[in-house]
Amino acid sequence: MNANESTATKERVALVGLESVGKTSVFGCLTNRRAGRELNAKGSTIFVKEQQSESAVFVDTPGLRGKDSEAFRAVRIELERASHLLFVVRGTHFTEEIRQLASLVPKNGVEATVLVTFADKMDPDLLKALQARVVDYNWPLTMIDARGDDQRNRTTIMNQVKKTKRLTPTMWEEMAQIRHEAVEPEPLWFEHPVFGIPLALMMMMLLFVLPVMGAYRLSSEIEPLLYDVTEPMEAWTSTLPELLQAILTGSYGLFTLGTYSFVWAFPVVLFISFASALADDSGLKDRIVDTLEPLMSKIGLNGQDLVPFISGFGCNVVAVQQTRSCSPTTRTPCVSLISFGSACSYQIGATLSIFHVAGLPWLFLPYMLMLTFVGAIHNRLWYPIKEKKWLQYFQARKTFLQWPSFKRVAYRVKGVFIQFLTQAMPIFFLICLIASLFEYVGILTILTRVAEPFVRLIGAPAEAAAGIVFSLIRKDGILLFNEGGGALLSSLAPATVFLLVYIASTLSACLVTIWTIAKELRWKAASALYIKQLITSVASAAVLLVILRLFM
Repeated sequence: MNANESTATKERVALVGLESVGKTSVFGCLTNRRAGRELNAKGSTIFVKEQQSESAVFVDTPGLRGKDSEAFRAVRIELERASHLLFVVRGTHFTEEIRQLASLVPKNGVEATVLVTFADKMDPDLLKALQARVVDYNWPLTMIDARGDDQRNRTTIMNQVKKTKRLTPTMWEEMAQIRHEAVEPEPLWFEHPVFGIPLALMMMMLLFVLPVMGAYRLSSEIEPLLYDVTEPMEAWTSTLPELLQAILTGSYGLFTLGTYSFVWAFPVVLFISFASALADDSGLKDRIVDTLEPLMSKIGLNGQDLVPFISGFGCNVVAVQQTRSCSPTTRTPCVSLISFGSACSYQIGATLSIFHVAGLPWLFLPYMLMLTFVGAIHNRLWYPIKEKKWLQYFQARKTFLQWPSFKRVAYRVKGVFIQFLTQAMPIFFLICLIASLFEYVGILTILTRVAEPFVRLIGAPAEAAAGIVFSLIRKDGILLFNEGGGALLSSLAPATVFLLVYIASTLSACLVTIWTIAKELRWKAASALYIKQLITSVASAAVLLVILRLFM
């Protein structure tokens, strides 16, 4: 029996629930903390996570927010494929969430179990009432501590699934009749009317600044050790044919520029994913999102649209896919903001490397602030606010703060680590290979001549065009500015280095991101978004050039 036949015979169990209810924790528990495969749900464009175990195939669906979102429609499709549903609801907001999920229960009922999380924070009266009803009415409902022992939770859930009780709309309505006051988390300083928003902004900045600073220190310590690897390789390849020499140890070689990419990108990817997982698992990210909603409304977005933007600092492709949970009103502007202002971790690592090689590490913070500031203006100008329709799609869901779990954090970081090694690095090595071949046959010379007038305007030599050209393919293509061991960068003024990196970062999203946007929004919308970003990039670079020449 092959793997597909084995999967077909196993029960398909899908987890369904609103955002921030603990589905991912339950999924990790059921799959023994193994990262699931991301799959494209049939008939939709949404990704779900799927993982086999000995007893079943478990599916983690996206957290629901709006009924008109891509995520909601895709979950509907997945519900039809599943043989058993696990509805995950927070015990602190039991009645409210049961009512919100009512439309997912078909008229003829469904094989399902209701998993109640946050039971330890529930109102005692509600807890007693639920426990009594489960016994009296034989409801397929069980309470779990998603942060507790995995083995016990897994056994509890699977025992309930094996009972295979049919959940009917009548039974669901009976659950919704239980009256209770929602238990809200303790207020934080984020909710202070004066200091709340500045504090949330500061905290969000720290979530990325601290990991980046740590990654920078680590990379700068490791970089000198590269010479112990590259110098012997250069000596060895000197006897090889010129083409192989160019591919392996040339200016864009796999063992020269390729190792720089790994040393500068990997620590950033690892540290940012770790910080993001900590903020997510502790509930801190949700509270920041709730607080910053008023700021997002200034550019036609809502607080939840900030989640994909933040995710973009890890990977723009994942962030664009996350916008499926946005409302139709805000999805395109949100994608636009990600494409322009959300620097992915590979781009951040490459930028750190460039500023370090140029001896200008202090330029990194102004660069990040510039991306965010111009990105906000870009959205405000191209997507004017006509009606505040997006407000109806935003509902603050105050998350309980809690100590993050090492298992859950490691589970999330592991997925990023695997993605980096199997997807990111091979693609950049391919870029190095193409650049080396282009240089060898003379195509790179032609491209640099075409772009020479443009780069000359900002005071850079024609050689700098290579970094701009390859940044359109992949953002860490800007590492080509480091060619020649930094000889190019050392000859440039700080303002020119800043402009080069800024233009290469904003002229366009990387090729993979553009392809993803086209699949998500169709090619017409992707083309319009690309043209708008190109105009904003060139215009803002021109303004920045004038300002720098006036004051520097």
